[in-house]
Amino acid sequence: MTAAAFLFVAAAGGVFGYTDPELDPVSYKGNFFVELEPAGPFDLEEYDEQAAIEQLLVEAQYVFSGMIYGFEFEYIPMDSSRGVAEEFALRPIHSIPWGDPGLSVSAGKYENGRYVAELRYDLADYQKPWEASWNTNILPGITATGAGSVYDGFDGKKAAIEDSVRESLRSYLRPRIYDKPRRISGRARLAGVPYITIDEGLYHCKAKITLQIEEILEYRAY
Repeated sequence: MTAAAFLFVAAAGGVFGYTDPELDPVSYKGNFFVELEPAGPFDLEEYDEQAAIEQLLVEAQYVFSGMIYGFEFEYIPMDSSRGVAEEFALRPIHSIPWGDPGLSVSAGKYENGRYVAELRYDLADYQKPWEASWNTNILPGITATGAGSVYDGFDGKKAAIEDSVRESLRSYLRPRIYDKPRRISGRARLAGVPYITIDEGLYHCKAKITLQIEEILEYRAY
């Protein structure tokens, strides 16, 4: 494993924010896991550890970036009376650079059919205003759940996270908007640790989401 790859593994963890009382960096720390053989028995001697590490790196970029920068979303609610199908698109606003020196790893091991790594990411000064802009009581925070297929690997985890963002939006809007709008757009942020478990072939994600609604377009506008 290269030094750069080893550093980047550090970011591939389940995540929570914390501050060091002595150095006071703005940091995230936690664990990520890779299912080593979701479709059958696992043979440690035949498994490619580097492949597991590479998957952790991809997950790290996605999750930490979602906590610092957030996502842009566009949501079209289903309206059966108009023949409109539900659509939801979620796009990262920015991504942490590959090989970022703020990433570090303190542990990595095989455990219960998984490769698990504990990771830490220290924000650079230029990232702190992004992170701070989300930490306000003005923006609503909603806890929601989502699901994705275990057999899709990281894409399944990503689908579960995206599904939790969609559900947070639906939960927030349901008691506030009585006439279905045509389109809703805005931004969303992972505001806490995405807690991911596995049950019956699905990744189940529970996450706290911060929402920033930017536009609600009604049908009467057309």
